[in-house]
Amino acid sequence: MLHPGRRAHTLPAAVLVAAWLPLSLAGPASGQVYDFSEVTALCEGAVDGENVGSPVRGFDLLLMKNGEVVYHRAFGLWSLNRVANADSSTKTLSGALIMSLVDNAPQPLTLDTRLSDYIPAFTGPKAAITIRQAFSHTSGLRSSTAVSSQTQTLRQAANTIAIPALQFDPPGSVFAYGGTSMHATGAVAEIVGQAPWNTLFQQRLAGPLGLTVTRYVLSTPDNPRIAGGAESNATEFGRFMEMLRRGGLAPDGTRLISEVNVDAMFTRQTAVGITIENTPVQTPYTDGADYGVGVWLDERGPGGELLGALAAGARGFASWIDFDDGMVGVFATDVSSSGDLQQLFYLLRTAAENAVRCGYDFNQDENVDLVDVQQMAQVFVGLINPEANWLDGDLNGDENADLTDAQILAAFVVTGQCGA
Repeated sequence: MLHPGRRAHTLPAAVLVAAWLPLSLAGPASGQVYDFSEVTALCEGAVDGENVGSPVRGFDLLLMKNGEVVYHRAFGLWSLNRVANADSSTKTLSGALIMSLVDNAPQPLTLDTRLSDYIPAFTGPKAAITIRQAFSHTSGLRSSTAVSSQTQTLRQAANTIAIPALQFDPPGSVFAYGGTSMHATGAVAEIVGQAPWNTLFQQRLAGPLGLTVTRYVLSTPDNPRIAGGAESNATEFGRFMEMLRRGGLAPDGTRLISEVNVDAMFTRQTAVGITIENTPVQTPYTDGADYGVGVWLDERGPGGELLGALAAGARGFASWIDFDDGMVGVFATDVSSSGDLQQLFYLLRTAAENAVRCGYDFNQDENVDLVDVQQMAQVFVGLINPEANWLDGDLNGDENADLTDAQILAAFVVTGQCGA
């Protein structure tokens, strides 16, 4: 879990450190070793029922740091990369596809496009619903069985959703978590993209990212469930989330979504103070309605800066981005529930960030920065306590805390990598 006081490393601090100490900078991330023992203990405990509502029968956990897999283990009755229903984590996949179409669909599409611009059945007050509202749970539309119809096409389902008699709130007035409005937007996507939803997904995201098992399996090929019908595995969903963390770039450097539209995905699209009718995500950092385009914005710093984002499914499939640590995590399962796992997710995020940060926060202000380097060095040169032998600062394991360790710490502030 990201802490509200944390912030990313900044260039001015890095420049000052580089001028202050001669550094042997850390090597590439591919050679880095982290201590994830706390992560493993939490996972093993979850199988036994610790920090969860009920024991988790099986799952695998993937952690990535700066695009490289640094941890991947299966627990309980599960195997690595077992395919699972992603449930509402699908919303993030679908949000990314919508933003890809905003970039360059054959017909015009923006977040302020109205559903009624392409689906004339949306009339009266419903005619004002925008894509922005539809993908941030503020459209006013309520649940509809059309999203799981086995006989309708996606566009027919959208026309059913548009029926005036269905229960409805004024657009933008209420945050009510659900998937009906996203489903209707899927029909708009087919119109502006001039292809079926599954084809668009394959062409714009799955193909370029090499996603071979990630696909929409509910409800039918003609009526894919836009807000909850995908399945995936840890490796593939992690690759997708890493693309978003990198601002829309695939691993090979191909741009799939413009940086400005990825930024829009991770920008709050809901009004502060909006009436919340229902929400499945509550954190100490947000109001339960901090939502972008198909993704939860669930952790912020004291200045409101975004630190973490979350895709979460009803049966436990979840993935998060830790922006200031350059991390992506995927907890893959469909045999639990998100309510049972929410506490565990934040404990895992805390443990993972502590591991990659190597416990270097010596002044315990929840930042690893120049202040920690200065404080550590002052101890060693006798400016604070001439008798101090700060063994907690033994970063290279030689059983002596000295200026060599201060250099390691300074290198971490510059590079974000642990190690000498």
